[in-house]
Amino acid sequence: MRILIVSPALPHRPSHDAARLVVSQLIDHLSARHTIGVVAASGPADTAAARAWLAARAAPVELVAVDRWRRPLSGRPDHGLRTLAAAVRRASLAFEPDVVHLQSAVLAPLARVATAPCVLACHESPPARGPARAPGWQRLRARLAERRDRDWARAWFDGVSACVVDSQHDRRATSAYLPDDRLDVIAPGIDADRYPYRRIGAPARLVFTGDLGVPGDLEAARRLALAILPAVRRRMPRTELLVASTGTADPARELGRLEGVRVEGRLADLRPTVWGAAVYVSAAGTGAGRTARLLEALALGTPIVATAASLSRLDAVVPGHHVLTADGDGELVDAISLLMREPVVANTIARNARELVERSLTWRAVAERYDDVYHRVGKLTTELAA
Repeated sequence: MRILIVSPALPHRPSHDAARLVVSQLIDHLSARHTIGVVAASGPADTAAARAWLAARAAPVELVAVDRWRRPLSGRPDHGLRTLAAAVRRASLAFEPDVVHLQSAVLAPLARVATAPCVLACHESPPARGPARAPGWQRLRARLAERRDRDWARAWFDGVSACVVDSQHDRRATSAYLPDDRLDVIAPGIDADRYPYRRIGAPARLVFTGDLGVPGDLEAARRLALAILPAVRRRMPRTELLVASTGTADPARELGRLEGVRVEGRLADLRPTVWGAAVYVSAAGTGAGRTARLLEALALGTPIVATAASLSRLDAVVPGHHVLTADGDGELVDAISLLMREPVVANTIARNARELVERSLTWRAVAERYDDVYHRVGKLTTELAA
């Protein structure tokens, strides 16, 4: 097949950026058996090595500089989308793709200009329903953002032939904008070779990894340091907590002054941090970044204690078998204590998680599922034309 991939960021590997991760892995795995073309937004931070990685796997490649995708007040398409739309028109005419892959809900309007059926990969949380919980002006701002997202989905999603979401939860939410036969669930994946199983954790260490510039991750780190760790230390006094990030740690730096807490930022590689812990704890909410962090721990063999919200995008994960789930502070403390005191339970949970990764959560498996969607969409379009 000839697949044109349209991305809001330059795809390349290695990359820890969720906006690039899925699409770069798809290109890497699909380019061996399909002809791949790429239209992508690019910025001054994109390196020559990143562009060379993409050029070795796709042709043609057109990179365009863009600014805003949507107008701030109305939420309607802005100059960035118009610029990318012109590039998609050119690529569609020259490349003649069988399928166009649109990476991100913000690119849904481009289905109206493509000359082939479009598959929309929507990894963002679906437009929320119900009131936002933020106080004051933040609540109003959140409600306006939700309304813009709902209006966007209603206006543009119907132009795609298929929409891929991460979980059944996302599928139910997105079914308000698309019929069920145009919705597919494909969970995100993990590089099982780069993240090998390794049980070497320090017996008294808890770890939390995340983007500490994101309010949800920062709040989770504070909850662990201020409420969960002290309760665990009353049972096991030598327990320590490591809060780690590939980005800045400054928003959580004051937590490092607490007894038993260490905060580290700007880490080039989080794998040794996760390997080195007895338990990985996720007290945060949902989101693509949170799912990626959990997949790393699942693959590496660090037993996980997670809130139900953390796991909402990982349908294949079975609580009590692959992870332990807990929501209240007391439940989290009990689950952490169980894994730290019972190595047989911890090892069983870790091994079950790794087997799940190898069976169904590798990027190869993810690419094969996308391949099935592309062929179904392409075949349906051919049948309708005939």
